[in-house]
Amino acid sequence: MHLKRTISFLIVLTAALSILAGRLLLPVPATQAASTQTGPAKGKLQLLPKPAPRLQSFALLQTNAWSSVPTPTSLYEATTNARTMYAQGCSAAHGPAGLLILDWGQPVYMGYGQYGTYDFGGHDDSDTAILHAVANFAQGVWYCRTPSTNIALAIGQSNYYSGNALPLTTSAWYADGVQWGQMVNAVQSFVANNHYNVIGIYGAGDLEMGWENFALTSSMVNGYNNASSRIFFDFGDDAPGYWTNYQTWYVAYGARDNLPIPEIYFDADATYDWQVLNQWACAHMGSPMYIRGVMSTFIGNTPAQAWAAMYRATASNSCTAQTLPWFTFSTYIV
Repeated sequence: MHLKRTISFLIVLTAALSILAGRLLLPVPATQAASTQTGPAKGKLQLLPKPAPRLQSFALLQTNAWSSVPTPTSLYEATTNARTMYAQGCSAAHGPAGLLILDWGQPVYMGYGQYGTYDFGGHDDSDTAILHAVANFAQGVWYCRTPSTNIALAIGQSNYYSGNALPLTTSAWYADGVQWGQMVNAVQSFVANNHYNVIGIYGAGDLEMGWENFALTSSMVNGYNNASSRIFFDFGDDAPGYWTNYQTWYVAYGARDNLPIPEIYFDADATYDWQVLNQWACAHMGSPMYIRGVMSTFIGNTPAQAWAAMYRATASNSCTAQTLPWFTFSTYIV
């Protein structure tokens, strides 16, 4: 335990020294997690850094004006290059307000107690390198901001396992989650202490039922929730036949600070997967899940179709329909 704490301290110290050496434009201060509430209250949290009007969801649905739902672009990340990340942030600052996710790929154990990811460019990125990269992204957002810039930014990894991943032990996946939460805290502190008040930082996971089992995935989630109180968005799937309803509910919503942003690539994802799970939650867990938005991609549904499919499914049941005032986010990942 003392070794793990020492390693975590060294990671944060390394980040700070690297930043002071010029790898970032501004220094990263000490970490501090923001507290959140559990249960239905977390589903009603103001997640954007600036107040924003609620979507008139019913009116949009009735008039088929779904394309007016703001849809920021999320990214599969292939590099931690500072210039590239700054440019990405600058572009995001000129995009629509809302939630976007930077997906860094599958978890990796890098040795000596350090974790990271295997990104979509085929590189191993330490959590420290990702910290630098996202801080540069945040700087790009800040220095290119417009009066309408208002971004909830989630830093994501997946639960995909391959030969490049970390050991198949619950302790390794828990430690990975702990360090991911510490990294998210560090970026949020950097943003807050430098008064970048147009961007807020959260965690995220592309948690797919068929990629890894519940024991390892939930260990990652629990590690994150132990280290950070920043919301953790599950932007994965709810594919039937792999996990139980309870297990899927737990990683999407049941864990203390988790909220779902499901992949609705096809209408059936909303109707036969997520809505069925949400009605199960009403019946067995005492309350519905607060699904805060949807993710779409080049496969299947457009962003408007994905948003409308999840809205219709949620509205079809009196228990789940009560969450619709907080169903506000749409993001498209490329």
